Amino acid sequence: MQAVIEVTDSSFNHYWSELFANDPLQNPFYSQQTSRYLRPVKSQAAFTDRSFVIINENKPVFACSLTMHVDESGRKCLGYFGLEASTHVNRLSLQSSSNNFHHVAVELLQHHISHLIDEIKPNSLEYLDPVSCGMMSPVTQVLLEKGARPIVQTAKIIDLTLSEHALRRKISKSQRGKINWGQRNLDIQIYSGQKFNPSASTSLTHIFNEAIASGNSPYSSLDSYSQMIRQNKAFLVQGNYASDAIASGLFVHTDRTCHFVFGSSTQQAPDRPVMQALIWTALQHCKSLGLTRFEMGRLAHANPENTERTQLLNSFGGDSQTRLKVCLVG
Repeated sequence: MQAVIEVTDSSFNHYWSELFANDPLQNPFYSQQTSRYLRPVKSQAAFTDRSFVIINENKPVFACSLTMHVDESGRKCLGYFGLEASTHVNRLSLQSSSNNFHHVAVELLQHHISHLIDEIKPNSLEYLDPVSCGMMSPVTQVLLEKGARPIVQTAKIIDLTLSEHALRRKISKSQRGKINWGQRNLDIQIYSGQKFNPSASTSLTHIFNEAIASGNSPYSSLDSYSQMIRQNKAFLVQGNYASDAIASGLFVHTDRTCHFVFGSSTQQAPDRPVMQALIWTALQHCKSLGLTRFEMGRLAHANPENTERTQLLNSFGGDSQTRLKVCLVG
């Protein structure tokens, strides 16, 4: 049996949970536990959740995180609560004979996403193709045929199953020196759950505002991130120097994966790179939580700007994996 299970179906959560547990990328921003923090409490835009799961022989094969809202200009937009829409795959559904997914499930996914676009007639659609299992998503093919424009991005992935010694060896000598300096000179603290105090909240506010000022998408609201930290869905790493909080970074995670969201230093920071030590502390913390995958962030191939951020994201080694941001304008 093949079917589309929509978010309003009683069996949706069952199939979604089974699929997401076997998604090789498991992006924390698209987990059902985390996505509820993305939902705006007070907003002029009312989001309609159109997420769905494709099942084949009663097993989930694909899932799609998708919402529709009308923006302040009256334009109908498809995405996912302010993020790009995205798809997820069940790696257990890969056919060993062809190293691909069953063609019936692929066709059903493509037919349903095409049907939704024809039904909604969006003025814009932003979609993140995670290129799971090294394959372009069938959704991307549909969007390209409709005239969408792809933007090639690179994500840096760090394998946390490696030993701490092996992880350190993948970092260049100059970057290891910056980590060592930070460990010697900074008082580095990790805040999550009940440990999230007013000092950490002030640091979160600072780096959130800095992310907006630098043109990086904060993905969610400040209040939502505070809730995620308190609910142990995220943590803040803060560096203190001479009793002052001078740098911090935010990290969001599932039970298996972690994403570095954003981080920055204050004007009181010494004239030394300090974020490297904070990210290294975050990597160590992720290993202690039993996580296996750490994503440093995404960078567009043809974007020469943000060189400082580029150097930071590339400073810990890791494997480069392609992502496609696909934009369709109606």
